[in-house]
Amino acid sequence: MHLERPPQVSFSDFDWFGPRQSQANPNHRPLWTEYRAWHQVKHIAKEVGMTPAAAWQLLKGNRFTLQRDVPLRTIEGPEFFYTATPLAESLLRRIDRAVGGGGPAAFESEKGVFADPHARQKLRIRTLMDEAAESSLIEGAATTRKDAVEMLRAGRAPKTEGEMMVRNNFEAMQWIKQRLDKQLSVSMLLELQSMLTSRTNPERERGRLREQGEPVKVWAVGTDEQPIHEPPAASLLPQRLTALCAYANTDHEGNEFVHPLIKAAILHFMIGYEHPFVDGNGRTARAVFYWYALRHGYGIFEYLAISEIIRKGPTRYVQAYLDTESDDGDLTYFILYKLYVIEQSLRRLDEQIQAEDEKIKRAEKLLRLSGDFNLRQRLILEHALRYPVTIYTAKSHSNSNGISLPTARKDLDQLVEMKYMIASVRDKETTYHASPQLPKKLAKV
Repeated sequence: MHLERPPQVSFSDFDWFGPRQSQANPNHRPLWTEYRAWHQVKHIAKEVGMTPAAAWQLLKGNRFTLQRDVPLRTIEGPEFFYTATPLAESLLRRIDRAVGGGGPAAFESEKGVFADPHARQKLRIRTLMDEAAESSLIEGAATTRKDAVEMLRAGRAPKTEGEMMVRNNFEAMQWIKQRLDKQLSVSMLLELQSMLTSRTNPERERGRLREQGEPVKVWAVGTDEQPIHEPPAASLLPQRLTALCAYANTDHEGNEFVHPLIKAAILHFMIGYEHPFVDGNGRTARAVFYWYALRHGYGIFEYLAISEIIRKGPTRYVQAYLDTESDDGDLTYFILYKLYVIEQSLRRLDEQIQAEDEKIKRAEKLLRLSGDFNLRQRLILEHALRYPVTIYTAKSHSNSNGISLPTARKDLDQLVEMKYMIASVRDKETTYHASPQLPKKLAKV
């Protein structure tokens, strides 16, 4: 994987009414129906009866009419830009509809998971744990998602550097949610990076910008070829990050409207592009993306583990950066990539919601055991019935549901009193597990 620059295009003699269909196949889809990069166009140009250079010029000309400048500059000097394509508008429409107007992932649902505050809180916490684990795994944390989530749920101290990365991510995600009323600043970025690298990096590398003599190059994973990106010089970072924060804080409404998710994607890209820190750049970029989306009313993002989609398709993540940089700073490639990732995350959320709804339906049947049982208790019995060897603690129940330790203990102790669970002491901590008689007791319901 390497950075290949497309041929330069001049529009001085561009034929605005050039061929729009393949002469060999009039029914062939036009080149611009998808936002293709040069490395794709040059291979398919013959299919539409054109030379690669002519096809690229035609494509760039069609994009030029929809181009919007971004007041941030590439290393070479020109401003970044993006194209307001119908494809992006279609994706944004589908995402906005799912978030606010329809579909199982609609945030303001009157039924199912989102209708119950306890179930909603439980799903929010689980997603936060999943996102913390997945974002760390992208950066090579030596753990598994299952082990990482179990560590967070149990509230135990991290045992390895990989688990510490997950803990840092988890705490940082909670931290940014408390700063949705703040504007982005360089000091905020420094504090965020410091949290993300706490106890995993030397103290001298945390909470500061990289300095001269600390060049950072970005390499493709698993290769020893040429670096795929060389960030701006360290001496330029204060000025460039100040400009980035100013762009983030500008109110783009009215005639200057920029969709919040497009702007969030641009901020994500730019932090990775600037690479302002010795380490933690990717995690900081993804956290800022979440911060901006939540800050602008996309509460549904608290339930989207976007990093899972990124981790499972790392090549596309890197390619979106490469295509943007190679095509003179055209951010459309990365924007479209992020919108596709969001859409996939929403579909994944739909599946999770359906699964959670099934759990709630099964748990609701347990209501007949006692009218005094709350949903948390019914769900833990439903879980214990499916996974009878699971050990529960007041701390794990508290962390999983976002409730206080006294409330968690009350939930569990009541189940013990009703003989649905058994309590014991392990390492001076009270633990709880399903009674062997639980299946029989529930079978009588």
